[in-house]
Amino acid sequence: MKEQLHVGFVTTYSGRWPRELPEKRREEYGIWLLQQPSQIKAVRAGQIVCSRETLEETAREFQAARVDVIVMVYGAFTGDDVAAYLAETVRVPIILWAPYEVPFEKNTRLYANALCAMTMNAAALHRLGAVCHTVYGSLEDERAADKVKRLLLAYYAVKAMRHTNLGLLGYRPTAFYNCAFDEGLIRRTFGVKIEETDLKVIFDRMEEISQEACQKEMDRAEETFDVELPEGHLENHARLYLALKEVMGQQGYDFGVIKCWPEMGNLHTTPCAVLGRLADEGVHIGCEGDVDAELAQIAQNYLTGLPTFITDMINIDEDENVMTFWHCGNGAPSLANPKYQLWMRNHPLAGQGSAFWGALKPGAVTIARFCNLNGAYKLFLMKGEALDQDRYTRGIMANVKVKRPVRQVIEEIIQEGIPHHYSLVWADVAEEMKTVCELLGIPVIEL
Repeated sequence: MKEQLHVGFVTTYSGRWPRELPEKRREEYGIWLLQQPSQIKAVRAGQIVCSRETLEETAREFQAARVDVIVMVYGAFTGDDVAAYLAETVRVPIILWAPYEVPFEKNTRLYANALCAMTMNAAALHRLGAVCHTVYGSLEDERAADKVKRLLLAYYAVKAMRHTNLGLLGYRPTAFYNCAFDEGLIRRTFGVKIEETDLKVIFDRMEEISQEACQKEMDRAEETFDVELPEGHLENHARLYLALKEVMGQQGYDFGVIKCWPEMGNLHTTPCAVLGRLADEGVHIGCEGDVDAELAQIAQNYLTGLPTFITDMINIDEDENVMTFWHCGNGAPSLANPKYQLWMRNHPLAGQGSAFWGALKPGAVTIARFCNLNGAYKLFLMKGEALDQDRYTRGIMANVKVKRPVRQVIEEIIQEGIPHHYSLVWADVAEEMKTVCELLGIPVIEL
């Protein structure tokens, strides 16, 4: 998904109000919007809306640009007609943004009255059944600016998911019932399209890789990583790395999930390290066929542009209130803690492929998973702080300090029926994830 969120930006006021403040706000807020992350493309109206003619012209501009959402900043008081016309004509959600009132004194007039206008316009849009959001506060107030940014990123993630092709490489591992999924429900809820490519296609493509290309990739891996693998495993790693990258591109898959065992293990090509490397190159493939965990990875990646770590939670430390998130070795190398060694070794449990062994870096993390619970989706969500700690078993891990007592967290996870895979991203995007769920009508289980 490479499209941007097209955001229509307009400043409004009723014609009897002074024009100086609306002009100032049009300039300042428009510049701010242009400086937002690359996922956001601002479409600035060619003029301030202060008449029927300018309103109709702006609506035509936004229609031609196919904007996905409108940010309407109050330069000064604006009647219901502007927001109502845009909602009914352009037919996209509107963010009504009312900056604070400029200073005034006893014997001076109001210059904006934006809060009153926003309240009035929001009520009108509710009556019309139009989707709108309200933001109160000037640009320099981080609460207001952050809310607008959060809304825009959430709308981008929702749009991106609706244009996402998810490749299913095999089904789920043996006896992993929690990794089963409902394709129709996913498409209705998120808009994600799922197609399947059999593992045999991957294996066949691995065999077709030339020896020259394979050797070149083996050399590159050994130059980049501390590699120590059984005979033949590095060749399998190189062939799988090249094959997966090629198949994902050929099939037009934006993300994928893979049945990484038992078949791949039987052929000594368990893909953990391959998945980690590909994540750093923007090719995101979730392990163990867990589509619902991958949905969280997709949302987190769209919000941040960062690789994520799909993982088990294997241990708790009640004294330090720390949870250990571990997996076989699929962490992206960019997530590794540079203080500790990162090795490419055999699979830490089955010994049938390649995996990274190492500790992941410290920092704020958001832990998430979309869960199909009784035929409807909920989001499991938790924030924490990954600690600066080395691994204490083979594989890759992050020790995360959380706010809630860890035993309570485990008990609530079990009580809610939340499956065992989670997606971690090294950023605090909990509020953005909640906003995504608000737009999609998905309840949130926040611990």
